[in-house]
Amino acid sequence: MRMIRYAFFWMIAAGLAAVITGLQLKPEPPGNIYYQDQAAVLLYHDIRTEVPPGAAGSSTISTAQLREHLKMLGDRGFRIVTMDEFAGFMLQGKKLPANAVVLTFDDGYESFYREAAPILQEFHATASNFIVGASSDIFHPEAEPHLSWEQMNRLKAQGMGFYSHTYNLHRMLPSGPSGALQPALTARILMTQAVRNESEDQHRLRIYSDIAFMEKRLRQELGSQRRLLAFPYGAYDDAVLEEGGRAGIELFFTIEEGLNTAGTRIVKRINAGEPYMTADALWEHLQSFFAKKQ
Repeated sequence: MRMIRYAFFWMIAAGLAAVITGLQLKPEPPGNIYYQDQAAVLLYHDIRTEVPPGAAGSSTISTAQLREHLKMLGDRGFRIVTMDEFAGFMLQGKKLPANAVVLTFDDGYESFYREAAPILQEFHATASNFIVGASSDIFHPEAEPHLSWEQMNRLKAQGMGFYSHTYNLHRMLPSGPSGALQPALTARILMTQAVRNESEDQHRLRIYSDIAFMEKRLRQELGSQRRLLAFPYGAYDDAVLEEGGRAGIELFFTIEEGLNTAGTRIVKRINAGEPYMTADALWEHLQSFFAKKQ
């Protein structure tokens, strides 16, 4: 009887061992792959502890939203990559992980230093900010605070990137016979003393001078780095691309939405920085691009 009990015990033990071994040897299910050999670039602007009332259309999100976005991206299997990795992919065809995501901010608000950076570091994520040079060089007491060069250097040492949003062309200027306001980067501005628009040569010289000077300021303050430009208001044309290329710009960042494939210098960005953009809303928005042919 005792032998039967021992035999039964060992049968049960062996069976449990087999089950446990089977569970251990069973391969982990592969993570979801939404896209390969492509990259999504997310666009943010300002960030506050709380979004102030009446800021529904201000391209401002709360710190809680950013934290929820980063958690969602990690939980869903997205891989945040650096700007250098993304540029290497776009320009040299270097490999990126599946579901690659790049985080970008525009306008160089100081909130990137005070509010966004601590959250990014919490999630071991990097982001890049496209700054307006004049806003960091010249203090405007009535303007929202912008990043200082000292703050940018501190963040750059932590893996963040800072690139051009032009030196002083993030503004609207009068153009055409009616003097209607248009983005300064593309407008043929109205020269009031001559009572005419600037000539094509004058226009191109103004664009080139601003972009080239901004690259000079970036090198002076932050050292050697890639030359990247985000268009203010998303406005650009052939003259901007040509003069930007002459100034050494490697990639141009738009506000056109979609995924990015290697081999083009025009970068699409998906707007993630609106007050209504919850983590669920961002996930739904991202899904709308997975099946689209780029």
